[in-house]
Amino acid sequence: MTLLEEALSDSNPWWKGAFFPITYKPREEYKKIEPFITKKQIIGIYGLRRTGKSYLLYHIIKRLLEDKKDPKIMVYFSFDAFRNTTLSEVLKESTNITGKEPKFLFLDEVQKIENWQEQVKRIYDLKNIKIFVTGSESLFLKKTSKESLAGRIFEFEMKPLSFREYLGFKGIKITKIYSEEIKKALNHYLLTGGFPELVEETDSFFIRKYIKEGIIDKAIFREIPETFSIDDPSFLEKIMNILVDNPGLLLDKNDLANTLGIYRKTVTKYLFYLESSFLIRNTYNYSTNVSTSEKKLKKYYPGFSCLGIGAKSDSAYVGKVVESVCVNHLNAKFFWRNPQKDEIDIILTEPLLPIEVKYQENPEIGGMKKFQERFNARKGLVITKNTDKKEKGIEFIPLWKWLLG
Repeated sequence: MTLLEEALSDSNPWWKGAFFPITYKPREEYKKIEPFITKKQIIGIYGLRRTGKSYLLYHIIKRLLEDKKDPKIMVYFSFDAFRNTTLSEVLKESTNITGKEPKFLFLDEVQKIENWQEQVKRIYDLKNIKIFVTGSESLFLKKTSKESLAGRIFEFEMKPLSFREYLGFKGIKITKIYSEEIKKALNHYLLTGGFPELVEETDSFFIRKYIKEGIIDKAIFREIPETFSIDDPSFLEKIMNILVDNPGLLLDKNDLANTLGIYRKTVTKYLFYLESSFLIRNTYNYSTNVSTSEKKLKKYYPGFSCLGIGAKSDSAYVGKVVESVCVNHLNAKFFWRNPQKDEIDIILTEPLLPIEVKYQENPEIGGMKKFQERFNARKGLVITKNTDKKEKGIEFIPLWKWLLG
């Protein structure tokens, strides 16, 4: 038995009437994907490592099996350890094993193989096969979907668990009677970053090791260098560490280049690589003039709650972590900061809504009022630790309640 044949047989236990011994819990993203399962277009699922992309594929396969689809026409394969294997080889070998042509093709970490998009395009154009692909890099889909796969692919991002999903995984009901349990669970949610495999984990050392070594280090020292030409991945690690210690950092690339002793152009490239792997994200300084926003300094955040790996635990640091959680939750694109250093953490534009994250008691909102006056914003939102009230067009709401709303 060849390695490919062995991998296919192990990866597709339904061919023999079995399934993986896993318990799948519902994810919100599945509801978005479900209507497209019957369409011809490719379904692309991308996102940060360990967020459940493979499990989502298993869930789709299980649903298809429940709908009485022939198990032998469904093929799952991960290219994580098969970078030199072609898609045609996978199809040929699976057909030899099952005796049937695949009708559903599930390709995990497909960006690992060379020229993957052309291989997938060929199968899509020539065969009647529904194709699902996953990857841990944004470029693997976004760039190619605008080029060779244009019009052939629907894209979906798999994020860490939302707080609502996390509570579902924990079996905590979202009702008023469980409000104390929900508040208590919020601290653990912030600590574990929304990673499904950490939902029941309480060992802080294990949590740190899991996120640092299994997610960050694997991307920095293995996956990014495999995709891009990297002279020294340790600089990626240093940039990541700076942002973990300073979520929401207003980053001057010249200053960072001088600190690290590298060129500014290299800093720009490395930030781009980290963003492409979903390890970090940025927001722009809001302006009614788009070109003005582009020229100003950006704020950078980890792409997940970094409380479990941060070197600090004081209230100020926790507040910045909460800010990053809110930015990620909203896919926020803008903040606001004026020359007088008045600042609003998040600006939503449709409709215009300033959002301040003040994870503390008795939050100050001077910057909020200045923004509202300057841009004629009728409403404002302040995300707090416990304060829950409304006054003069500004709503104050506790983080746990806001995340569930």
